[in-house]
Amino acid sequence: MNTASPKTNRAPHQDDDDADRLSFLWLAGFMTSFLAVDILSNLTEYGRDGGGSEPTYFAIYEVTSVVVLFALFPAVAWLTSRATPGQHQWSYVIGVHGVASIIYSLIHVGLMVAFRKLAFMLFFSTSYTFSDHLMRDLVYEYRKDVLTYALFVFFITFGRQLAQQRREIAAAREDAKRSKRLTLKCGGRSIWVDAKDVHWVKSASNYVEVVANGKTHLARATLAAIERQLADAGVNAVRVHRSYIVNTDHIQEIRPTGEGDVKIAMNDGQTIPGSRRYRDRISTEAS
Repeated sequence: MNTASPKTNRAPHQDDDDADRLSFLWLAGFMTSFLAVDILSNLTEYGRDGGGSEPTYFAIYEVTSVVVLFALFPAVAWLTSRATPGQHQWSYVIGVHGVASIIYSLIHVGLMVAFRKLAFMLFFSTSYTFSDHLMRDLVYEYRKDVLTYALFVFFITFGRQLAQQRREIAAAREDAKRSKRLTLKCGGRSIWVDAKDVHWVKSASNYVEVVANGKTHLARATLAAIERQLADAGVNAVRVHRSYIVNTDHIQEIRPTGEGDVKIAMNDGQTIPGSRRYRDRISTEAS
């Protein structure tokens, strides 16, 4: 789902593997935290009024379940590569993961029961019995497992997308240093604008408006990311307001408003607001 890095010539699956390892660490942290809370809550209930399961048994039940879920993470990552939400057709994605989630739950239950039986055989005089009504309890476990499976797929997909965005931002900065151009993502297109031709940039919700040579380009980016690209390209760009960046080479006049703020007249005829918070930077850069 990703493009190879231009600096390292890494294959897409290697980038996905790196992202998956980070996603696994996040998931492991969350699930381990929930596991600790569950065990401590059971201890509290057991000690308070005799409620809850016997603490040692409960710990074994929870730990064996989570350990098997961790072990199944690579398989879910492999399946996500072959049926990726947002990349493949949704009917295909739902079909693949629907079937896979059933198999995932059966494997989870089978290994979990095997580990519990082993633990009981080693540490207790009693044996472990999973169920007296197999189909009922398999459905019960599946209801929980399908949510965990969906969470895994979400973390894997989201983690890969974040990693790809970071690579794209890094590549855009490298290109700005080399070619003195901005890389802008506009819808499904990528366009390049000579950095020196940028007059000003405005934040617009999750997008930015980049004004260059009389044209306005709406790009999906943050104002900070565009500011870094302009700096990498050697442009004298400065933040003048929380929502605006201006190229000081295209400033015509700076007029105080009398309230600490300024109005910045650009040589394209537009007037940009300047905040008192950034006034020192405007004076330094424009001098």
